[in-house]
Amino acid sequence: MMISLKQFLISCIRKIIPLECPLCGNTTNDGAPNTLCRDCLAQIEFIQPPYCPGCGGTLDGIFEMCSDCMKEEARRPWKNAFTIFRMRGAGRELVHAFKYQSRPDLARALAALALMRCGEAIRHEAFDLIVPVPLHWWRKMRRSYNQAEEFARAFGTIAKIPVRPLLKRKKWTGQQSRLTRKQRISNLKGAFFINRSTNLKKRAILLVDDVMTTGSTLAAAAETLLKAGAEKVCILTLARRQ
Repeated sequence: MMISLKQFLISCIRKIIPLECPLCGNTTNDGAPNTLCRDCLAQIEFIQPPYCPGCGGTLDGIFEMCSDCMKEEARRPWKNAFTIFRMRGAGRELVHAFKYQSRPDLARALAALALMRCGEAIRHEAFDLIVPVPLHWWRKMRRSYNQAEEFARAFGTIAKIPVRPLLKRKKWTGQQSRLTRKQRISNLKGAFFINRSTNLKKRAILLVDDVMTTGSTLAAAAETLLKAGAEKVCILTLARRQ
């Protein structure tokens, strides 16, 4: 559904004027634009270290990767993974508002959370570029924005890393969340491409998306970047279904 003029104007105002907590509407602690209040922060289930390099989730055993990633038939194509919170409770509510309720203004609050939780580790990797996972043009037209790109640009601004929407989505894949793992992998074959003139040689790329479930979408996008010459790819997602 296309956003209304009122929603669009409110979204623009929220980007420049300190307003209420974007999740609950209460007064924020410092009055900064779109800062989450202390109560909402306390309700978000943040991922705690040590982190799984396969998905960014919490390690739940003695092995290098979590039990979910250990079940995968092939190793993920990326080097490392960073995730902010679990996809449930207040975190799920935040992601759903960002994606489905015409709230691109939430990108700033989410970017601040990413810097707070993962900033040091991300700086250590010394990324050259941030690349968001693209939406198919039809879905982007209906939503009017790509939530992954909005988050990537907000995070790139505060982390001082250039953002380049290099990936293009040439295949309509429908709702991936409704498919099995095998269906997702099959559905995503040939879904992404990158301009042949783009030179990614010796580039370290931070690939950004909203939610990590099976990782099929991120794997297809990461493989496209690596085939284009990227030296390494790591992923950053808002939430992990684990």
